[in-house]
Amino acid sequence: MKNIVVGLILSSALALPAMAALKQGTSAPDFSSAFLALDVRGALRLALLPAILAILFTDLFDSLSTFIGVAKASGLTDRDGRPINLRRGLIVDAVATLGSGLAGTSPGTAYVESIAGIRMGARTGRASVVTALCFVPCFFLAPLAAAVPAYATAAVLVLVGVSMFQSVATIDFSAIEDALPAFVTVVLIPLTLSITQGILWGFLLHALLYAVAGRAREVTPTLWILAALAGALLLLGH
Repeated sequence: MKNIVVGLILSSALALPAMAALKQGTSAPDFSSAFLALDVRGALRLALLPAILAILFTDLFDSLSTFIGVAKASGLTDRDGRPINLRRGLIVDAVATLGSGLAGTSPGTAYVESIAGIRMGARTGRASVVTALCFVPCFFLAPLAAAVPAYATAAVLVLVGVSMFQSVATIDFSAIEDALPAFVTVVLIPLTLSITQGILWGFLLHALLYAVAGRAREVTPTLWILAALAGALLLLGH
C-alpha cells in the first residue's frame, strides 16, 4: 500500500500541466445548483420508464459484478463461492446511490479498487469509513484532487485486475456452456469499458446455453429472471 501511495504522489508531481490546477487554491463547495434539486413528477413520466429501468438494472448489475469480483479475489466467500454479506453490501450501495442522487452527483456505487484495501487486511468496514473521511477535504480542495491525472492510478488498476483475474482458474473450460459465457464476459468488459455489458451477456448466454445443452433444470429461477432482465436491458440499449 505504501508503494502505491508513493507512486500516485510521484505520478501527480510529474504531471506538470495537471498541477497547474493547484493555482486555483481552495474554495467552499457549492451545492446550491444541484443539492435536492429534484423534479420527481417530471421524472415519473411514462416516456422515461425505459430509461429509469435501464439505469436501475445497470447500476444493480454493476454493483453485483463488483461485489462478486472483489469477494472472490479477496476470499470473502462462503463454501459455495457466494459473497459473504452480499445483501448488506447491496443495501449500503443503494443508500449511497440514493444519497448521491439527492446531492446531485453521479451514483455512489461500489468500486473494484476496494480490493487494494482488502488485500492489506481490511475486513470490518472501518477502512471504508476512513477512506470516506479522507475524501471530505476534497470538498474544499477540488483543484488538488483534480491535479491527480488519470494515468496515475493506471498501475494500481492493473494490479487490481490481476487479483480479480485469479478467479478465472476456477472455470470449467471443458464444458462449452460454462466456458463460452465466462469467455464472453471476460472479453467484453475491456472491449466495451463496462463491467455491466460483460455481466449482462454472461447471464444471458449462461441460461441459453444451459437450455441448449439439456441442463435447463440446473438453472435456478433467479438466474432465469436475471437472464430475462439482461436480455431486456441489451435490447433497450440498442
